Amino acid sequence: MSTKSGALTRSIAIDALSHVLHRRQHADVALDRLFKSRPSLSALDRAFVYEMVYGSLRWLSKMDWILSHMIDRPFSSLDPRVANALRVGTYQIFYMDRVPDRAAVAETVEAAKLVGAAPASSLVNAVLRRVSRKAEYFQKPDKESDTLRYLSMHHAHPEWMIKRWMKHIPRDRLDHVLTSHNRPPMKTLRQINKRSLPTEENLATFLLRTQGIHSEWRPLKTSLRVEELPRFAECEAFQAGCYIVQDESAQLAASLVRPKKGERVLDACASPGGKAMAVWDQAETGVSFFLCDAAKKRLPVLHENLNRLQLLEESFEVAHADATEAFGDTTFHHIVLDAPCTAMGVMSRHPEIKWHRSLPDVAKCAAEQKRLLDGLAPRLLKGGEMIYMVCSFEPEETEMQMENFLERHPDFSRVDLNTRIHDYYRKYLSSSGDLLVMSGNQDKIDGFYACVLQKKE
Repeated sequence: MSTKSGALTRSIAIDALSHVLHRRQHADVALDRLFKSRPSLSALDRAFVYEMVYGSLRWLSKMDWILSHMIDRPFSSLDPRVANALRVGTYQIFYMDRVPDRAAVAETVEAAKLVGAAPASSLVNAVLRRVSRKAEYFQKPDKESDTLRYLSMHHAHPEWMIKRWMKHIPRDRLDHVLTSHNRPPMKTLRQINKRSLPTEENLATFLLRTQGIHSEWRPLKTSLRVEELPRFAECEAFQAGCYIVQDESAQLAASLVRPKKGERVLDACASPGGKAMAVWDQAETGVSFFLCDAAKKRLPVLHENLNRLQLLEESFEVAHADATEAFGDTTFHHIVLDAPCTAMGVMSRHPEIKWHRSLPDVAKCAAEQKRLLDGLAPRLLKGGEMIYMVCSFEPEETEMQMENFLERHPDFSRVDLNTRIHDYYRKYLSSSGDLLVMSGNQDKIDGFYACVLQKKE
């Protein structure tokens, strides 16, 4: 028998998948909007919805492959609501051991009715029952003779993506990359040392005492890995600006920026503000920060984060503008360019990227990065530094981008990062001396790239 709560949570998951896959929204944005429309939903129910949505997005193409062998019509021909109901149900059957198969089937059938797919409820019921009986025995591509399709199905990644990586990533390394994208990411906080905790405890002890959260300090001294994220609204230390949520890779990249008193820093694509806050925390006093973002809808989050740390009361200016034109003729000692990119290094955190991206996006992102780099180069003072970073390890967005930039701009040179990066993380320096972190690494941190370029005197 179906329960009201069980059908409701699954209907929200189906709606969220429709927003992500057919309206191309980010999963966190879609879920935030849907949750706001259901304020009475419990924390437990929200967690259940999150698991179904993010799990379905991680394993999407594998579930589609399975379902395509369970119905007598092309899976792509189904109404999106029906297809997403089948995905949600199949994910529960395959990956949610605590949910009995009969409950997964019955509740998902009722959820299909709630999202307007009642005429197809009998189809959903029949297919999910078939999946629960036969899923382990579905036909698979041959691992040796049809390697590309096998990897695409087994690891649930688009074929074009795997085909690219097979050309420059060794097979054993590729398996680690693909596997990592289907695991929930590590949860990491960045301690803000310029803001004092409410007590004399360190952050790890404070979180354990106040929220029962276990954690461990990482080799990077500002980095604290937590078993679960704090309940921010209830956390006095968060409200006081004592920490932010920031992956270790991003913290490493931000640690490369070393502004001194009296210098000006431009954060060219600033929202949501994590890099600027990290740079401010490690900078000398008397540094002026200029933040801009071309996406107006991202500015409220940026302002919210800066306000929490009371940074708008300090030497911070924020503008809605293209980075190459922001702040008039002002020139800068440091320019931080966290450039728009394919974000293919953070797919464990944002699994929808696998299905939103296409092959032309790599060239498109590389072209936008080139435009920003060339447009910002004249705004850097001689002797100043451009810190370029992307959450990607695609060659066109990383080392190739830097090589091409240096060819166009002989007045720039690479800075040796060996002297700037913590000893433990030197293993992530490339042969060119740049920070290059691939997914599937031993520290389970995000895929990331950073390079520091200095303008010659």
